[in-house]
Amino acid sequence: MKYTQKVERWCVFEIELQSSKEFAKPFHEVRLQAHFQKEQIQTKVHGFYDGGSTWKIRFMPEEEGTYTFQISSNQDEFNGLNGAFESTRALEGNHGPVKVNGKHFSFADGTPFFVMGTTAYAWTYRPEEVRKQTLESFSKYGFNKIRMLVFPKYYKGGVNDVDITYDPPVFPFAGKPNEFDFQMLLPEYFQNYEERVMDLLRLGIEADVILFHPYDCWGIDRGMQQEDDLLYIQYMIARLSAFRNVWWSLANEYDIMETEEGKFCVGMDRKDWDLFGSFIKANDSHHHPISNHNIPLGFIYPDRDWLTHVSYQHPDTYTLLLELKNSYNKPVINDEYQYEGNIKDDWGNSDAQTTVFRHWLSAMAGGYASHGEVIKSEGNDKDLFWSYGGKLVGESGPRLKYMKQILESCSYQKMERDPRNTDGHHYYALHNGIDEYLIFCRYDLPGKNLWYGPFDGTEPEYEATIYDVWKCEMMERKTVKKGYPFSILEWTVVHLKKIP
Repeated sequence: MKYTQKVERWCVFEIELQSSKEFAKPFHEVRLQAHFQKEQIQTKVHGFYDGGSTWKIRFMPEEEGTYTFQISSNQDEFNGLNGAFESTRALEGNHGPVKVNGKHFSFADGTPFFVMGTTAYAWTYRPEEVRKQTLESFSKYGFNKIRMLVFPKYYKGGVNDVDITYDPPVFPFAGKPNEFDFQMLLPEYFQNYEERVMDLLRLGIEADVILFHPYDCWGIDRGMQQEDDLLYIQYMIARLSAFRNVWWSLANEYDIMETEEGKFCVGMDRKDWDLFGSFIKANDSHHHPISNHNIPLGFIYPDRDWLTHVSYQHPDTYTLLLELKNSYNKPVINDEYQYEGNIKDDWGNSDAQTTVFRHWLSAMAGGYASHGEVIKSEGNDKDLFWSYGGKLVGESGPRLKYMKQILESCSYQKMERDPRNTDGHHYYALHNGIDEYLIFCRYDLPGKNLWYGPFDGTEPEYEATIYDVWKCEMMERKTVKKGYPFSILEWTVVHLKKIP
């Protein structure tokens, strides 16, 4: 048995076990779990097979201090093993896992987390140089949550304007396409995936792990039965839940289905999503966020106790997001509002202005969103960022980074929609009482001024900062009294903070 005596709080404590036996069916013949205890708190986690003669158990200590553990197994050489380790203080930059905080998100140490997502479904199994470019793009533009599939990505839909057909170097299961043994997972595939999760962790980026998706030419989605699904989900929990940057998304477009004749249709029961969500909630001892993602013409997943937040797909990032926040009373992320791109299909041909506008609207509704880019260059219809990563080349990335910087300078989680300064077309606003205002202006509206401050005859002073959010520059900062007129000009943001 190998393990490290000390591990940083919210980092991965790992036990490695070597078996003296060989197993024809290691996923069924070996049962392995460990109980971790600190004072009166006890946590159970399952171990997993990592190839060869190796089994591992992973745990994320969520407190400082001494933890003890004891292993139980149906294998005598593992059963009864025990030990202890020390959880040390979290170092700078380690804020712990993201948790739901009302209708928003915060890290475990209380630091607010503003979601600025993007999409790279299948970047995980591309060549090293492409992965390096992808990570550089994530960091360059401040993206901090990446939607990424576990299974390989295939797509030749719509008007066949894109060709997403790369095979991974190794598949997730033993066998070959359309003849996989879904009860025999291949650790090599999942080792690569977890290394990509660790790449993100080192950059302070959340991995939104998408467990299932319908776009498949290898017979994975159609072939897996419920017992296969649960074995796979349990394996993913055992492998990844100890990483603090993991989120669970049950599916990408969970409600896409097909008839027995192969006709496209939409429904909610391609798989038993409630079973999967409840299973993750019950077995993920570290309680990572869980969501389920719809197709826009389908069904936004109904509220459930296992559903920590709403992940939806629709080009309406304002009105619908407001409705969902109010009806679910949970955080809402528009994880796909259509992508900046130049392909023929409407889901991937938004211009940069539309993309940036929609993303700002999600924030003005008090929610969050995920960007994506589908830009063909020199006729290349295959190496598209939204699927395979690489280099972001669109115009929206730098403007979304600037948007994130502005919003993180505000008390965003305390702010609500301000109808006094919102007309639903030219300008939109958030406020924290009379203490702080954030007004986003999309179009010019000559002659209209903003309403802010108390209406009791007093004239408090405000620090006013005006930004041009298209040019990504601060235009002016000054002190004003209540009543000072601000013009509503396109692509400007006015931030007002009351001076005590």
